[in-house]
Amino acid sequence: MTPADGSASGESVPSQDRRIHEWAVSNRERVETYLLGLVETETPTETPETFDPFFERLAEDFEAVGLRTERVPGEETGGHLEAYSPGSSDGPIQLVLGHADTVWPLGTVEENPPEVRDDVLEGPGSLDMKGGLTQVVFALRALEACSLEPGLPVHVLVSSDEEVGSPESKPRIVDLAKRADRVFVLEPASGPEGKIKTARKAVGHFTVTIEGKAAHAGLEPEEGASATEELGTVIHRLHGLTDVDSGVTVNVGEVEAGLRSNVVAPEARAEVDVRAPTETAADAVAERIRSLEATTPGTELRIDGGFGRPPMERTPGNRLLWERVRAVGRRLDLELKGTRSGGASDGNDASQHAPTIDGFGAVGDGAHQTFEYVRLDKLVDRIALLAACLCTGPLETRGDSEA
Repeated sequence: MTPADGSASGESVPSQDRRIHEWAVSNRERVETYLLGLVETETPTETPETFDPFFERLAEDFEAVGLRTERVPGEETGGHLEAYSPGSSDGPIQLVLGHADTVWPLGTVEENPPEVRDDVLEGPGSLDMKGGLTQVVFALRALEACSLEPGLPVHVLVSSDEEVGSPESKPRIVDLAKRADRVFVLEPASGPEGKIKTARKAVGHFTVTIEGKAAHAGLEPEEGASATEELGTVIHRLHGLTDVDSGVTVNVGEVEAGLRSNVVAPEARAEVDVRAPTETAADAVAERIRSLEATTPGTELRIDGGFGRPPMERTPGNRLLWERVRAVGRRLDLELKGTRSGGASDGNDASQHAPTIDGFGAVGDGAHQTFEYVRLDKLVDRIALLAACLCTGPLETRGDSEA
């Protein structure tokens, strides 16, 4: 195995990284063709059967570069695919996380076919996140073509349920993260600038249910207790919990109330999205939400739900991994910048157990939007970046002297 600094072959780390990048650049057309094929193969989260041919193709590509694969079926989802270095069942690994599911229903590709214009590939699911899947396949191909070994055994997990919160894949992701020296999450980079996501907010979902008492709005309104009236005051109090400066946001995004206009509303409901930058902030805002009490006479209030994704905070391990990634980037003439994301991913869960870097995937814009696209030149750079990072040694031993 070639050590992380390439010294056994007499090759310097920068020289090794340049070879990786040159290979990626020379395979730019193959990258484009491959990504186009993945985008044309539709894989909506809610259509599990679509993942069979998609995972079969990925498995063949991973096996072609020497990894072993295992397809794990789902109960209500398309399951997930794992690809891993032979003989890596014990000991530390470097974990690469991706997902194959998209938010786009079947038929979207026919209605909005992907196309390439100049250096941009536009199409549903291209950025989130079939660009990231293309990245890991070609990063592994680059290592094979350059006769380089990863610094630690590689373990790739590609899920089919990330867009709905990873209900079935999360336990396995957590198990693997507990073994991992580091985790690379191939979610799209942040914005067209391609910023790496070094932190993510915790994400919570709460349901507020209010019970009142029905009455005729014209004949005897005093006999009723309006759940709608109470909901109005609750919405005001919930939005008052938002503190943009601290990073805490509370949004009532969906409401349902009443029976008809001439009936005092006997029931009302609100769905609430909550984001918080730290576990402490998440605990504090959750407590304040749960402490809400009804103020409209005759009504009762119930709060259900909580935080489903913990925050990905800038822990010492995460900062150490980020500094290493930046050092590798500099060797590739990439000046990487980091940011905090308000969204959540599998990186939120993985980061509770291992140093994690997120937004490591494709650069583009329009995720979940009709103009979704990937910058192909930047994708080539990200392929080289991932390949070079995979070559570095364990974090705790600081295997690459520059990082």
